[in-house]
This record gives sequence, C-alpha cells and structure tokens, in this order.
Amino acid sequence: MTVTAEDELWQRFRSGDEQAFTAIYNTYFATLYRYGYHIASDDELVKDTIQTLFVELWRAHRTLSPTDSIKFYLLKAMRRQVYRAIRQQTPALMGTDADNSLGFSPEFDFITLEVQQQQQAQLRQAINQLSHRQKEAITLLYIDGLSYPEIADMMAVQVRTVYNLVYEALERLRKLLSQPGFWLLTLMGLMV
Repeated sequence: MTVTAEDELWQRFRSGDEQAFTAIYNTYFATLYRYGYHIASDDELVKDTIQTLFVELWRAHRTLSPTDSIKFYLLKAMRRQVYRAIRQQTPALMGTDADNSLGFSPEFDFITLEVQQQQQAQLRQAINQLSHRQKEAITLLYIDGLSYPEIADMMAVQVRTVYNLVYEALERLRKLLSQPGFWLLTLMGLMV
C-alpha cells in the first residue's frame, strides 16, 4: 500500500468511514495476529486482543492522530494491548506455527513434513531460550519488517539497544543451533 493510499485510508477511518475501518482490519489482522502470537503464544488471547484493539480504535476514531504508517501504529497499539492482556492472565510460552504445503508424493510429503516439524521444534526451542526482549526484537525485525528506529520507538529503547538485542539474539541462536543434526534438517528443508 502506498503512503498516499495509507494516508487516505487512515483519514477516511478517522472521519468514521466503516469501509475504511473494515479495510484496515482485513489488511492488518494477519500481521497483528502473528506479532501478538510471538509475544503471547495464546491463540485465543491474541484474537481477543485484536478484537479489543479494534473496538477501542473505533470508539476513539475521531480523536486518533494522523500516522505515517498504519502498520506501525497498529503494531505499537497491539503491543500495549497484548502486554495488558498478559498482565491480566498467566504469561504463555513463545512459539510459532507454520503451515507448509508440499506438492510431491504422499511418502515424500510425509517425510518432509516430519523433518520440518522437527526443525521447527528445534528452532522454537532455541528461540524460547532467548530473552523476552530479544524474541520481540527479532520478531519485529524479521517477521513484521519494521526498521530498527521503529522497533526502538515501539520498545521504548535506543536504536543502538535494538541493534544489540538483535545481534545477541542471532549469536545465541547460532550457538544453540550449531548442532549438526539441526543443519542437516535445515538443508533437507531447503531442498523442498
């Protein structure tokens, strides 16, 4: 979406256009869900949080400030909502689920799926050994595509701190995943 299109969509939403509101919801739901799930790993909590976020946005639509990036604005608001929801509930473990479809023979598909599940489990296990802030930084950078300054603003830290968090996270993952078995699984996963 171009900057001009985003500005227009946001302005229409702020002036009460329900179609613009629906367009924003439909465009950013998956991104918000993925980001929220990386923080909380609780499907229902994340979905409820997104619903609460959009209800609050609609209630306050006339008083919202302009934004250069709807995605950044929503991710920042989502972060606050998820942490608020987590404080009200027991914290959940972090994790990701990926849905991969394959187009080979059933036997090959079964073997590949099993290998990918093992690989994902190892990666998830390694990611779960990162600090909460490291997980959040790499999620915002690599999954949600935010810039270092946007991540710094979202996490309320200096840009240099974000660089350090990402570097430390990647170094930690590199060490945790340096086991030969993991890289064999990675190579097999790349062949499909």
